[in-house]
Order: sequence, then C-alpha cells, then structure tokens
Amino acid sequence: MLDYHTHFVFAVGILTISACLALHSFVVFVVLQSQVAFRKRFPRAAGIKLVMPSMLIPAVLLVFSTFVQIAIWAVVPWHFGYFDHFQDVIHFSGTTFTTLGTGQHVLVASSCVLEPMEATNGILVAGLNTAILFAILSSIARRHAGYDDLLG
Repeated sequence: MLDYHTHFVFAVGILTISACLALHSFVVFVVLQSQVAFRKRFPRAAGIKLVMPSMLIPAVLLVFSTFVQIAIWAVVPWHFGYFDHFQDVIHFSGTTFTTLGTGQHVLVASSCVLEPMEATNGILVAGLNTAILFAILSSIARRHAGYDDLLG
C-alpha cells in the first residue's frame, strides 16, 4: 500500500510536469511569434540570412527552456534532501530529463516515481523541440524556391 509520502511525491511530480510544460508552451508561443515577426520585418530575407536567424533563435530559446526545466526538476529532489551537493542533483536531473540515465544517482524507493515522470517530461519536450524546428524548416522550404529539395 502506498503511504502519504508516496502520494505527496506523486502529486509534486504531476505539478512539476504541469509547470514545466506550461513554461515550455509559453516558450513555444514566443518562438512562433518571433518567426511571424521576423518574416514580417524581413520579408525578402533569403539564403543564410533567412535560415540562420529562423533556426538559431528558436533553437536557443528551446534549449534555454529545456535547461530551466532541468533546473526545476532538480529542485524537487534537492528540496526533499536526497542530495548533498547541488551539482549532483543537476547532474541527476539532466541525465534523467534527457533519458541518458547514467545510474550514478538513484532516488530512494518512496520517491523513485519522480524519475520516470521527469524522463517523460524530457521526452515530450525533446519531441516538441524537434517538431517546432522541423516545422520552421518546412515553412522555409515551402515558401522559397530552391529549398523544396531539402525535405524530399
């Protein structure tokens, strides 16, 4: 039977996933709005002057969002006192979020549910990041002659 602590940890995990995905949704919104603004401001941009800002700025924003989410997830086990050093909890969170999972650090049994929750969050974010960047590249290829061969 699950005890109170396990239920509490599960609820904290659900709230953490929700907060992280809300943050990422906001960043995705900013990325999409920045694409619209860039295209309106520089309608004749082409070649490297189009592709670099169109891909680089969103990629930096999405990576920043990912790092912030790793830090948010790091606060959870840090708060519960499972790690002595913050660099260890950041390492744990980073390897769990990215599903690298080195196994160097493992949470106690009553809180181990946080690990697959964080990994699920990381998989969703990686998929969303890939989809957004591919959508941007696809949009560039559809709108500009000569780029359509990029996507087959």
